[in-house]
Amino acid sequence: MSSKLTEKALKHYQKGEKHLASGKYKKCESDFEKAIDYFMKAGSIERAEKVTLKLCECFLIEKKFYEAAKAAYNAAELILRHKKFPNAIKHYQSVIDFYEKVDATLEILEVYSLIALCHIAQGKFRDGIDLLKKKVMRSTLPQLKKNKLIQLTVLMVNTILKKDADSLKEIEYQITKTKVGEGIVVLFQTVQQIIDKYVNTIITITPSTEEIRAGDTVEITIEVKRPSNLEILKSELSYDRIFDLVEEKAITPDKRKIYFKLRPRIPGKLKIGPIELVCKVDEFQFPIRIQKLLTILPGKPKLVIEPEIQEIIATVGTPITITLNLKNTGKGECMNLHLKLSLPEKELELLEGGIEKKLHSLGAHEEFPFTFRITINDRINSKLSAILTYEDLEGNQYTMKMDPIPILVES
Repeated sequence: MSSKLTEKALKHYQKGEKHLASGKYKKCESDFEKAIDYFMKAGSIERAEKVTLKLCECFLIEKKFYEAAKAAYNAAELILRHKKFPNAIKHYQSVIDFYEKVDATLEILEVYSLIALCHIAQGKFRDGIDLLKKKVMRSTLPQLKKNKLIQLTVLMVNTILKKDADSLKEIEYQITKTKVGEGIVVLFQTVQQIIDKYVNTIITITPSTEEIRAGDTVEITIEVKRPSNLEILKSELSYDRIFDLVEEKAITPDKRKIYFKLRPRIPGKLKIGPIELVCKVDEFQFPIRIQKLLTILPGKPKLVIEPEIQEIIATVGTPITITLNLKNTGKGECMNLHLKLSLPEKELELLEGGIEKKLHSLGAHEEFPFTFRITINDRINSKLSAILTYEDLEGNQYTMKMDPIPILVES
């Protein structure tokens, strides 16, 4: 039966070609349409598509642009049955060109909607969404709200934008209510399936510790929580510029986890992302954008007092210069530093200034010298010590004592 139908289709196609060459366009149209019908009945969709494009050519010669647009539209519908979305887009671009010649505004918006869905069906969400926003959603055409195909497309795009699983049933219902060709139904169902995979995908960003401080190295894990068969095919990291990348990303063999290490330089609310992922579930691919806001606490300061000399040897009455270097070896700034010398009153005397020194702040990895001049009043060996108090950026107070410096008196 199929071979007979194909034979009939070929005969009409050949007749149509002869009529086209001789300029008998009415007869050409009739034979091409019969050839398309027989090819369809024979299940030869690709041949039907090719003849449909020949019919489109005939209409263009006659300058019947609206009919040419319809023919190209039908060619796209046929190729969609095999999910050849890039080919369908090419046909739809021709449809738009033809419709523009006859100012078929509503039809053009409908075709742009279908092109947007073809992009989404290939996992190119951004291309599809941007096209629909630019060409369709900005339109003020009154008939737009009554066009079921366009409204279904808008519903699908809004479901993606909001990642709204509650809209999936409404999409399924609207597909059954929208009267279109079989190929467009295949397109609708493909987009419905990919949206279902997308909105039910959960991927998290998790730092290795809850308390993160400026200067700390933290490992970041991107992990697929569901579905169980999802793989991450591609990833593009993004994070605030005040993070330093300490360790490049690595992905596990199952392609479900990504690891990398960052170090924040300053405290505050810092963002990881938006990170662009390309994911695969079954035969579907789609993009996922994820991000996470981290609270970075101030780094903790750590101070040491380093005398320039560890032991003082001097004679009675000789002035001595003592320099104490304050070094912040920690990861955060300290504030309100207060250093106080402890001097034996009888043996040692301060020659100038007070026994207390103050400093407003000292940043991480910075140092500052405090200098004192003293003299020895007695031949008794003694010790010089000091106490330092300071605060971190969170207001916590610290007190530390310097190891005493021995002072030996020469006779």
